[in-house]
Amino acid sequence: MVMETIEKIVATLGVADIGSRLEIQLMDGIIRAFQEQSTDDTLVILNGFGTIINNLGMRAKPYFAQVLSFKNLLI
Repeated sequence: MVMETIEKIVATLGVADIGSRLEIQLMDGIIRAFQEQSTDDTLVILNGFGTIINNLGMRAKPYFAQVLSFKNLLI
């Protein structure tokens, strides 16, 4: 439910006014949500993650290593 709310806020308002500290907290939170997801909320997490990454654009680049390292643990 939190991810859906964040996704709607980011989709509606964008991320232009988000500072670096809030950006870090946001990315840490969605990575944590992705790690802790259940099978019921996979689509919600992926949609929210995609919306946030797309809105951050180049600002998301520093987080790719962290996301990809977690992905490699799943394989």
